[in-house]
Amino acid sequence: MSLDEAYRKTYKIRLAQGSKIKTAEVTFPYTVIEKEARKRRLTVEEFIDKYQIVAQFNNFEGVLYVFEEIPTNGK
Repeated sequence: MSLDEAYRKTYKIRLAQGSKIKTAEVTFPYTVIEKEARKRRLTVEEFIDKYQIVAQFNNFEGVLYVFEEIPTNGK
């Protein structure tokens, strides 16, 4: 599937409040999280507990977000 065929929805960017680190936030569509959880045979709650979103950027235009399992200490 090409990007031209992908779903597209816009979201407002907001600054994170109360954080000493300068960050901005954007909402991910629930259906994206639900789809990723289903692919891994997890509930949405289990997926959120076990995975983090990683932003990849630098040598290309835009930002690529991927889901990676949260590392556990000693494993």
